[in-house]
Amino acid sequence: MNMLERNAKKVYQEQHEDGSKEETVTKYLPLIRKLAGKLSIALPPSLDEEDLVGSGIIGLLEALDRFEASRGVQFSTFATWRIKGAMIDEIRRTSPAPRSYFSQYRQVHQAEESLRQSLNREPTREEIASLLGWSASMVEQVWANYNLMSVVSLEKMIFTGEGEESLTLEGVISSPEQTPEEILADKEQVEILASAIEKLPEREKLMLSLFYYEELTKKEIAGLMKVSAARISQLHARAIERLRQTLAEED
Repeated sequence: MNMLERNAKKVYQEQHEDGSKEETVTKYLPLIRKLAGKLSIALPPSLDEEDLVGSGIIGLLEALDRFEASRGVQFSTFATWRIKGAMIDEIRRTSPAPRSYFSQYRQVHQAEESLRQSLNREPTREEIASLLGWSASMVEQVWANYNLMSVVSLEKMIFTGEGEESLTLEGVISSPEQTPEEILADKEQVEILASAIEKLPEREKLMLSLFYYEELTKKEIAGLMKVSAARISQLHARAIERLRQTLAEED
């Protein structure tokens, strides 16, 4: 257990004498780390996964204090919402997206495309920053904001326009309450999304598979693909953008 976790637990122990609650904190640490790893794709340069773990522990403590079984929601579900919400709040608090965010992302995207054609390879964040006259950390911040939007409501979200939700990987999974017509529509959506993913470059498909299906963290994927963590953020943002464009064309 690292220092952040020990400090969070110490604060909790000072406020609560119930040992069973402390055991709950320990029990949920694996979930907290898993959620922190999932949201690592949206981390700005100023934060790391351990910061999210600390925020997640605070979110769990809030869940323990606020949970009401009478509402008919399982504690594990309620705790997950609170943990993830605390992590997202920390990301937003540290690096709120400016009102000009979408304009900034378009500039980054256009610079990437221009450099890719002139260099005949993938540009680095430093090269993109140089072309725009920005700092490298600002480019990475734009990628982080874009990636946060793709995971904020559902871990596997695809969105269109300025925040408008569209097809999601989780959203196309049928539920027992669905009618046969709704299930058929969902199957068609799955096929559309699968087709869009197949059109991605191999490296982007690999990255999405490792992130969403193997559930590896940004750092773990960077190690396997032998690139920087910033490069994984870039790949994720571009893959989501390609999927968004392909789905828009299919629609």
